[in-house]
Amino acid sequence: MYRGKKITVYMPCRNEARNLPRVLKSIPPFVDEVLVVDNNSTDTTLQVAKKYGVRVITEERTKNGIGYGFAHISGIKAATGDIIVACDSDGQHPLKELATMIDLLLDEGADFISCSRYHKQHIAKIPVKLRIGVSALNMEVRVLYGVKIRDILSGMWVFKRSIRTKLQLTEGDWNLSPQIKINAATHPKIVFREFPIEQKQREGTSHQNYVSSGVRHAWWIAKNRIKRG
Repeated sequence: MYRGKKITVYMPCRNEARNLPRVLKSIPPFVDEVLVVDNNSTDTTLQVAKKYGVRVITEERTKNGIGYGFAHISGIKAATGDIIVACDSDGQHPLKELATMIDLLLDEGADFISCSRYHKQHIAKIPVKLRIGVSALNMEVRVLYGVKIRDILSGMWVFKRSIRTKLQLTEGDWNLSPQIKINAATHPKIVFREFPIEQKQREGTSHQNYVSSGVRHAWWIAKNRIKRG
């Protein structure tokens, strides 16, 4: 319990057996529930997670070979905490700052906090190509939806379980990341905030091709806006 609230941390995983022990060890002791959502891993991710005694969920659905969004949807559905925290399983996200994030959520009356890597004190560590791509997507969201989001592709967020049905998540691939932020930031009954984080260097190879993913994100953001009317 933290401040009388049950806390759930969930993380989508695909072939993260090497990184998972470091991430699980970094989770603060006040976290009540840890969910590892395995999406078609071919390494020992499942065995490693079970070794650490965390709750393991298997999500096999994919869209064009990608199951990132489906893993998030399943993790959110399965979480039992009053406050739900999403983080990647590659060790990039600063779980040591979780208490500060929860304090912000509770003290400022927020419902959803998106963790942003794109703040002055941290942005220099982000690769230039990624900075340019995310900045372009941020601008697209601002123009099309009228909301300012500093990091539309962040993979870490914190929110109250009470709003999860309002998020209306459907995207099974990488587009879950922009969808959850756009839906939270534009919902009239959700108070949306951002929290600056420093993204750590991941170990191993990323599962994303940034160029092709960026193009698909840009197309989805525009198409979704047209669909919403």
